[in-house]
Parts: sequence; structure tokens; C-alpha cells
Amino acid sequence: MTMTAPVADARILGLAHYAARGVLEHVLARHGLTHTAPVTARIWGGIPSEDLAAAGRVLALVTERANVELTALTA
Repeated sequence: MTMTAPVADARILGLAHYAARGVLEHVLARHGLTHTAPVTARIWGGIPSEDLAAAGRVLALVTERANVELTALTA
């Protein structure tokens, strides 16, 4: 049975980010280590470039929109 992936939105992206980071920081802390670039590289390694590009486009658009909202709030 093939499951359909949920549509990525800000909530899903945030939950995924914080869940992964929380687990990573917990495991690393047990070994006296901190969150480092090599660990991040291994986590993101092997993800197809087209998937990384799609995620990059989504995150760029979300960042752009958030900046517009922030500018409007501070104007």
C-alpha cells in the first residue's frame, strides 16, 4: 500500500525540523557532543537533488512572505 505524503505547509515543516533537531540534540548530549555541520550533512545526504531543490523553493518562498509580513508589521 502506497501512502500519499502530506502537503508541506509551515506547520509540517516546523514540526519536522524541531522533531529531528530535538532527537539529534538529545542523542548528541548523551555523548557530550553538540549539533554540528558534519552530522547535518549526513542527515541531509542522499536526498535526491530534485527533492532538495523543491524544499529550497518552498523555504525561499515562505521566507520571502514572512519578510513581507514582518516589514508590514514594522512599517
